[in-house]
Amino acid sequence: MKLPLAVAVIILVVGASLIWFDHQRLVAVGQTHAQLVSEAAALGIALDPAHRGEPVRIAKHERENREQGPALTAAEFIAFALEMEASEQKNGGRTTDEMQQRVMEFIDRLMALNPVQLKSLIAEVRNDKELKSETRQNFIGFSIMTLANDHPQTALELFTESSDLFKDGKMGGQVVASALARWAKIDPMAALAWVRKNSANYAELITEDTKRGMIFAAAVQYPKLAFKLLGELGLRDPDNAVQGIVGAARTAEEKSTTLAGLRLYLATLSDARTISETANKAVFVLARGIAQDGFAAGSQWLATANLTPPELEAFADGLNGAIPNGDTGPWIEWLGISLPPAQAAAKIRIFVSNWAQSDCQAAGKWLGSVAGGPTKDTSIRAYAETVARYDPQVAAQWALTLPAGKDRDETLISIYQNWPRNDTAGAAAFAKQYGIK
Repeated sequence: MKLPLAVAVIILVVGASLIWFDHQRLVAVGQTHAQLVSEAAALGIALDPAHRGEPVRIAKHERENREQGPALTAAEFIAFALEMEASEQKNGGRTTDEMQQRVMEFIDRLMALNPVQLKSLIAEVRNDKELKSETRQNFIGFSIMTLANDHPQTALELFTESSDLFKDGKMGGQVVASALARWAKIDPMAALAWVRKNSANYAELITEDTKRGMIFAAAVQYPKLAFKLLGELGLRDPDNAVQGIVGAARTAEEKSTTLAGLRLYLATLSDARTISETANKAVFVLARGIAQDGFAAGSQWLATANLTPPELEAFADGLNGAIPNGDTGPWIEWLGISLPPAQAAAKIRIFVSNWAQSDCQAAGKWLGSVAGGPTKDTSIRAYAETVARYDPQVAAQWALTLPAGKDRDETLISIYQNWPRNDTAGAAAFAKQYGIK
């Protein structure tokens, strides 16, 4: 069913129509529009509602009458809504370019109002008897979401005063989610307090997605408090939120703070398996972010992070597949000195094998330069076993650089087992040469 054209007074932007139920997109467009208008004003360019045929004009000062009184704005909105509704009936649902330009101007004026003016405007629109309830609901919903960007607490106060208009739940949920996310970004604990106070009255609106939005918003500046929100809000599936908090950390300081918050959060959990799985997934994500910072920065951060043995293992798993070109060798060497021998050997074999498959020349060059020892020996075995599938002679040359003994013998056997199937004679000669049965 087509929405009344009156509703379009808030949702037509730059020649496109957005349905009211797509609030996230609408708010994003509104915010972008407001930002562009602000930037243009700083350059002396402003929209001129007095000359609708001219898209912009050059001005030394802000547009005249930008902050119209709320009573006048309400009257204009009501008149304009009714005018558009009549226009829709006349033009078969089509919206003219002039109407779209006027809508842009209305949005600009609406977003210029301060909280007191906007609150008064909402009251006037709410009490008007000419408007359809749907139009009233949509306008108030958008107005509250506009206010939520800079004044989320006030926005939620207005919502509670008008919550009877949002009985269908969809728009109300989007209004609440938008305001709570913004509030959590600047004051997580205040947003949490609102949820505690109002969860009984608006349980159907404070959804899992709304809670995750609060947590992710808080994580940008307050990772420790984001973990506190995670514990307090009681998400049914917290793993995604944990990984989102960790993934939000960008600087070394943020990563350290996030790790500290993660450890505090884990201490609140009672199930050992849940603690282990949550920690592993979180540190895995942390490692992938650190890998992108480069080995020098990453190793410097690790020097002070004091990762526990389980955290180190999860960190190593996270590095695999996330290391930029040129850093694989140093990270393999880090594995060799940071993990217990057996654990290090297992990880090194995986890293080297993957590296040899993606860039065997670079891996071989690194092998030739790395100092002798357990890390090099393990790397040689993994490299030889991998390249044996397409260049067994090179693989054999590397295997023979290993000290005589079990490791060398097992590597030669593995080379034979991985010998190309189309070279049976070569495989037989190799087996005979090294006494492989």
